[in-house]
Amino acid sequence: MLNQSSPFQSATEITTAIAAGTTTPSQVLEEHLAIIDTREPEVRAWVCVDREAARLRARELDNSAASAGVLHGVPFGLKDNIDTCDMPTEQGSAIHIGNRPGRDATCAAGLRLAGGIALGKTVCTEFAHRAPGATSNPWNPAHTPGGSSSGSAAAVACGMVPIALGTQTTGSVIRPAAYCGVLGYKPTYAEFNISGVMANSPSFDTLGVMARCVEDLVLVRRALLDASIPALVSAPIKGARVGICRSPFWDQADSAMQAMVEDAASSLARAGASVVDFDGGGAFDDLQQATVHISGYEFARTLNHERRVAYDQLSSDLRDGRMADGLRIDYATYVAAQQRRRDARAQMDAALADVDFVITPAAPGAAPQGLAATGSATFNMVWTTLHTPAVTLPVSTDANGLPLGLQLASARHSDDRLLCFADSVLKELR
Repeated sequence: MLNQSSPFQSATEITTAIAAGTTTPSQVLEEHLAIIDTREPEVRAWVCVDREAARLRARELDNSAASAGVLHGVPFGLKDNIDTCDMPTEQGSAIHIGNRPGRDATCAAGLRLAGGIALGKTVCTEFAHRAPGATSNPWNPAHTPGGSSSGSAAAVACGMVPIALGTQTTGSVIRPAAYCGVLGYKPTYAEFNISGVMANSPSFDTLGVMARCVEDLVLVRRALLDASIPALVSAPIKGARVGICRSPFWDQADSAMQAMVEDAASSLARAGASVVDFDGGGAFDDLQQATVHISGYEFARTLNHERRVAYDQLSSDLRDGRMADGLRIDYATYVAAQQRRRDARAQMDAALADVDFVITPAAPGAAPQGLAATGSATFNMVWTTLHTPAVTLPVSTDANGLPLGLQLASARHSDDRLLCFADSVLKELR
């Protein structure tokens, strides 16, 4: 079981305590650094931790006469494909060891402007793709933490930081969050500015957040968007219209995951929700192949520079896998796939208009054993490709005590409402 020695489990608790004068940013920082000292040798969630810069910023906040923003004094982690002007951004690749961008990514700067303390850069897979980094699962180090935002999920799960940013192009926020037993949130496509975040497949790339409570997801939305983001309010389960999505990959979920989703549907129905089958209104038809064509075509060309100057330093997983596949896709095929995606998005928009949210697996099951792969993103592909918001909730464990994540999705730009329902669902199912 995880051991967090900090008295604070969330950013919300931290900001409340600092505002009340019962702790200081420096005290909060030292508590989290102590957890890193204890857990990092086994978990290996970090590429770098900038202790002295973090301490300097914490002391500045200690002496501030006013709040610096909604994240005043909150330590946070940044995935290693997010640019920072004062720490390396190495993108999980030896090709970019020591790379120092000239400016922060918009999201990194936004969290700092909101009073957050950038503690360090978290491990990601090679170019946020498939070849794993060094991180292990905090629940059992023999199991994968997922990817590509592996370090961010593991760091939050251990209590090393209350929040961390990741990115998702297929399932790279939702899946590792589910495997590590934390909340993961992928917003509606383009809701968060991704300037300064390494491109992967631009048609899908989305910034995401790992946290330990829904309130913290709202804090990050306020920090990265603006103060008009509404506070979390109760979204009653009674009367809610809930779709249970068993399409199109239900048979790829293991029995524990299927039972968890079915049990969640039954619990929500007992709480007064109207639970109906959700089939996507035709959106799932041929969507996986279209996604493969779009992401492969774009990703192979995103790495043109590395392919030109450092081809031999790319992993065989990347070089001989998705890059090679993407280079075999021609432009006409790519355009046809984009058209299928546009049609599917319209079909999904129509289908989601009939429900408040959908429940579905966050992954095929709990985190697989072994660190050579990061697991399947099958159950995340639809929602990323069609640009809908999604959140995974840690509501159960399997027979081995590993977390199982329940994924919720809803209509595009319904993020705030989805988070309100997510909070209600989490309270109902825990």
